[in-house]
Amino acid sequence: MNRACCLITVGLAIALAACGTGRSDVAPEPAPVLADSRGVPSVPSASVRPGGPPRPDRPGVEAGSAPTSAALNLRLLQRVSRTENTDLPVGAGDLLEVSVFEVEELSKIRLRVPRRGVISLPLIGKIEAAGRTTAELEDEIRSRLQKKFMHDPQVSVFLQEHISQRISVMGAVKRGGVFPLNRQLRLADALALAEGLADDADHVVYVTRRVPADTLITQGGGAGSAGAAPPPADSTADVMAPIDLTELADGRDDLNIELRPGDVVHVPRAGSVYVGGSVEHAGSFLLRGKTTIHQAILAAGGVKDVADWGDVRLYRRGPSGQVEVLAYDLKAFEDGQPAPEVRRNDVVVVGKSAGKAFFYGVLDFFKGALGVAKGI
Repeated sequence: MNRACCLITVGLAIALAACGTGRSDVAPEPAPVLADSRGVPSVPSASVRPGGPPRPDRPGVEAGSAPTSAALNLRLLQRVSRTENTDLPVGAGDLLEVSVFEVEELSKIRLRVPRRGVISLPLIGKIEAAGRTTAELEDEIRSRLQKKFMHDPQVSVFLQEHISQRISVMGAVKRGGVFPLNRQLRLADALALAEGLADDADHVVYVTRRVPADTLITQGGGAGSAGAAPPPADSTADVMAPIDLTELADGRDDLNIELRPGDVVHVPRAGSVYVGGSVEHAGSFLLRGKTTIHQAILAAGGVKDVADWGDVRLYRRGPSGQVEVLAYDLKAFEDGQPAPEVRRNDVVVVGKSAGKAFFYGVLDFFKGALGVAKGI
């Protein structure tokens, strides 16, 4: 009898506990995992993550915190181009074959596109080839022949070697390297080719492009040092633009710039400084404690023989997006003058003795003067 009473008492206690909690003993089903059209998993926008409320506009991002590299990769995948264009423009170094039917002087002429991008043909003269497709070149040649020499010329332009159509993605990515431009690529596309950001990647990347040096002077870029002679006609200079991937993933399509042959996308490690120009090993270097501008240059292998010691510049992006430029003399540091400390995402550029070899481009200049974001 006592045993039966005990069993009844235990049963009543269990029933009362279940009613008091109002919870089922069945575990809740896990939230579904979504996937994009290519089967890449993504985080549901309504999912709640520990540590704060969800961010419906930025999945996987806590309120008041920066996104992780994994979350940022998923959001950047949404900015990848969905269209393909195989009719790519001609670039420097490419080999063209031009033929005009029944015109011996213009039959199977092979031309290597020079660095300036201008080719010269008999009867026609100089033609700007770089940046134009073979179809556009055919139209240009046909139009010029029609004006002076022929009624209905049959023109063909073949791209025999397409060596210029390559870009590089380097730094804190999962699979960096050189990639062919088999279609028009934007920044998000290039990062996808490199399989996304590494876990230790910074969220500000740098896109570098080599352009004719006189372009910078024409556009007011100041490619040369004060009082320096104009650069030679065929000289080039590097222009670099910093791009915040968090803003790009948030929908800033103007930051998803269209890449050109020879562009270099550099993804630094978080907490690093970029050192470029006339140094032995340009690139990003992780800041480990307090680091001066002089120490940052030494971390890059020191300056080259052609470096202008009096032309060291520190580019620092402020909270408003404006870039502050500070000039220093490396000789003064060698003589004992205290060198300023560098900060995360600073860019240090050592000039070249014959004129600046590296120009840190504000994005507006990078887009407008050089036509980076044409078509956006």
